[in-house]
Amino acid sequence: RIYQVILGLFNKNIAVDLVTLTEELQNKNELIDIGGITYLTQLVNSVPTPENIEFYNQIIKKKSNQRKILFILEELKLEKIDTQKALEKISLIPIIEIKEENLKTLLKNTLKISAEGVAHRFKMGHLNRYLGGIDKGEIITIGGFTSQGKTSFAIQLAMDFIDVVEEKKILYLSSEMTALEISRRLLSNLMPKNIMDFRKGIFDEGEREALDSIATIVGDHWNLNIKKVFDMEDIRRYIQKYNPEIVFMDYLQNLDRKKALTDYQKVTGNIKDLQGITLGREISTFVVSQLSRGNKNIIRKPRLSDLRDSGRIEECSPIVLFVYWEDRLKEKIEMRTGGESPEKMEILIAKNRDGTIGKFGLDFYPEYCRIKEREYTAHEY
Repeated sequence: RIYQVILGLFNKNIAVDLVTLTEELQNKNELIDIGGITYLTQLVNSVPTPENIEFYNQIIKKKSNQRKILFILEELKLEKIDTQKALEKISLIPIIEIKEENLKTLLKNTLKISAEGVAHRFKMGHLNRYLGGIDKGEIITIGGFTSQGKTSFAIQLAMDFIDVVEEKKILYLSSEMTALEISRRLLSNLMPKNIMDFRKGIFDEGEREALDSIATIVGDHWNLNIKKVFDMEDIRRYIQKYNPEIVFMDYLQNLDRKKALTDYQKVTGNIKDLQGITLGREISTFVVSQLSRGNKNIIRKPRLSDLRDSGRIEECSPIVLFVYWEDRLKEKIEMRTGGESPEKMEILIAKNRDGTIGKFGLDFYPEYCRIKEREYTAHEY
């Protein structure tokens, strides 16, 4: 069934990969029947790659020589040649020894790859200190309670990646906001200008011209696409169209899913699909996740157990970051017009498969949707 769908895509001159195949199977209502995105990912991972071509070549040569020996023995059996002639022919066939990857080779290859570092480095030094960056095929979950600045943090990270390497291809997907709302936040950050002024249409003399100039420069040089999505089909389509290096999905719990009977099934299915796409296309993915605080009278920091009620997010994420804005939970925030001291935000590294967990502080300007690193002394944390 999968082969027939591949043939159909080929006949339509559509490139066949994990995303197009998944979308076509879903359009035909056959994706679940063949085992879902998980089975397709397993198939992709089982296909030989050029990285091991030397090893594969040795296997083919060995099998070819084995067939030659069988042919000689068949000739001997049929008395077409005598025993002496058969032994002579067999002795001329080289013995192929398949060299399996030993510990020495494994360690040297690991060192070679590690010397290049991960695929993408953060602009925020504290994130690099804890995480080293984000690699291809990795998912980082950004979690937090309601109105904690998760989207502002995700947008700041997206902008920072482009600031480090301008041509980096970023795809920002939102299931909560329109592209216009995200764009307001970008312009607010870049100017900077209070985002409420955009909503009210308030612009001082010269501001519109300055913002227009910013829009032109950014639009001409940034490889950033912003799209509203409703389900996994939208995500697959945009990833196929823009072929990004880094994807932001904001936020996971708001994505629809057909045939999901519970929120747990919906979130689990969507995060596993995102994991399959991330691994299959070797992209880096940031997933924004909403946490439930439970008793709102208790002021506390997020913890990993808050994720476990929302599908298998933690299992699919090698790295989990929590955004914590304590004064917002305590409702201590007053109206900000611009120029006030920054709010204090904390980033908690709650899970880090390859490193240590920890926390660090950031300066947050919510009126500008801007987040900056702040200097702090060692005893603060």
